[in-house]
Amino acid sequence: MKIKEAIEIINGMTSTVSAKESNDVLQISSKNTAIYGDWFLEMPMNATNWEPIRKEWGSLSPNIRPEDLALVMDVVQRLIDTPTKERFPEKKYRLRWIDSNDGRDDEFIGPETYLGRSEDNGALYWTTFQKFGAEIFTESELEQIKKDNPCLAPAIDAMKEPAEDKND
Repeated sequence: MKIKEAIEIINGMTSTVSAKESNDVLQISSKNTAIYGDWFLEMPMNATNWEPIRKEWGSLSPNIRPEDLALVMDVVQRLIDTPTKERFPEKKYRLRWIDSNDGRDDEFIGPETYLGRSEDNGALYWTTFQKFGAEIFTESELEQIKKDNPCLAPAIDAMKEPAEDKND
């Protein structure tokens, strides 16, 4: 389970509890005390058991419904059971190639050129793309490419550019 997913479940399926991410911890509060920063559970994002999870039961509002509290505990346990690296969305990148010098500066065409993979009759090959339509790689995909082709590792590290927009 991803951190964002846990927050969405808690905030979407409970009426008396809220969750938010703050300074690398997941804070869970009573809905009516969240505005004051009061929380009753604070889970470090990398917690692998209940030991580092801070509990402030005095901040637990008597208005919290038992089923909401049960759901929170279940979600926290599911996060603990999820390997730490799987809790966060993977960063995404494009591989920026040599910029063109033809003077185009269009949102979809632009001067930027990116590397990507294409397929022709089952044969995979590398080619260039403009930003619109350029292939986006996850960190793990790039690491696998570098592992499979160690001589490309320095080039991949030099070309790696964050895919800044989630709609990319």
